[in-house]
Amino acid sequence: MSRSSKTRFGVLGVLGVGFVLGYVVACSNTQPTNPSNAAEANDGEKAKQAARAGSGTPTKPTALPSTSPVKALGAREVYYPGTEDLAPNEMRVVACGTGMPNARPKQAAACWLVELGNGDKFIFDIGTGSAERLSAMKIPYDHLNKVFIGHLHSDHFGDMDALWIGGVVGNRVTPLRVWGPSGHKPEYGTAYAMEHMQKMFTWDIGSRLGNVDLRGIKLAVNEFDYKAVNQLIYEENGVTIRTIPAIHGIDGSVSFILEWNGLKFVYSSD
Repeated sequence: MSRSSKTRFGVLGVLGVGFVLGYVVACSNTQPTNPSNAAEANDGEKAKQAARAGSGTPTKPTALPSTSPVKALGAREVYYPGTEDLAPNEMRVVACGTGMPNARPKQAAACWLVELGNGDKFIFDIGTGSAERLSAMKIPYDHLNKVFIGHLHSDHFGDMDALWIGGVVGNRVTPLRVWGPSGHKPEYGTAYAMEHMQKMFTWDIGSRLGNVDLRGIKLAVNEFDYKAVNQLIYEENGVTIRTIPAIHGIDGSVSFILEWNGLKFVYSSD
């Protein structure tokens, strides 16, 4: 065989191998048709054709959003752990915020949501940015009306105003209940902080009078002695919450112990 014939044969061989390899790769990248997806697409096309033909709209029911305090609704723009229904004997703990005072787009400051199978929900700390995380879970504000503050650092109660005003606008019809420690001076306590927060929003609230339910504007503040050990501060619906002093900064920090149905949640704040 001449040199030119060998060259032509080699080129054709390379082209042939390349064609075969390309065909194999193309076939391997082709995704098999999912029968369920095909059926859904077919159903959708039939519905469109029926509507265009004037023969009526599809009768497939549209699920309405639930407002049950124990059923998962799904988040608007974020994923969160509570995507399954809560059984009557279960407790679910959701970390809504675990960050520091310096705000970050993907991490709110301290906030923990405890959900019980009896329908109760408790918020432990409401740090900066955490109100948005709570809102993203689409829980009706009427079910977010019990807040327990471990201490008065901004990264532990900095979004209290957002939860309060958000509930007013979001049709909360019950007072927002707040529990928090006293301080070594009156002005270092929770009652003082909540009183002046309300004063800060005098214009805001005044502008909404006549447009919102006044019951949602009210704050029910429960200040307790930060020095007491194993102090019972909440006892309702089979749920008890106790406090113990915590060492953090100056005096006035506490930890919480929630007990229900043989389950226990302990939150140390800082």
